Amino acid sequence: MPYRRREARESERIRMAASAARAAAGSAMDAALAQIGAAFDEAAAINRFKIRVERYIRLGPRHAAMRARYGARAELLYGLSLDAAIAAVERWRLNERKAFQVASALGRGNRLSLNILGELRLMLRLMRFRKMQTEFGIIVAAVCDEAAAQAAE
Repeated sequence: MPYRRREARESERIRMAASAARAAAGSAMDAALAQIGAAFDEAAAINRFKIRVERYIRLGPRHAAMRARYGARAELLYGLSLDAAIAAVERWRLNERKAFQVASALGRGNRLSLNILGELRLMLRLMRFRKMQTEFGIIVAAVCDEAAAQAAE
């Protein structure tokens, strides 16, 4: 089976839900409701998150958006092994989640830092799955390398 990007697989999943509902019920309204339900269910939310992470990965570590979004955290991870970095991000995410819960109770919750840590966590776990321990240090150094970023401009 040839590789297809997650965006294509997600679109196909939504279309299949609509065609299954149309075949079962026969009405266009049922098909539309099934398609809307599939587009906004839990699986769609998870896929949107993974699609966002895949897009950032495709940008590469030297891209300005990557530096802006992950640069501060990458500096804190500089010099750590991949497993130690995963543990650190897990701790940061847990602490940030607790802080977000407190801030939300007071009406001031902001999910941006939680989203960034979630994306970073997924990237690191993907690197561990792909056995990229040696490339991890190079990638972190590339994200942190300010001299190369200024020279490129």
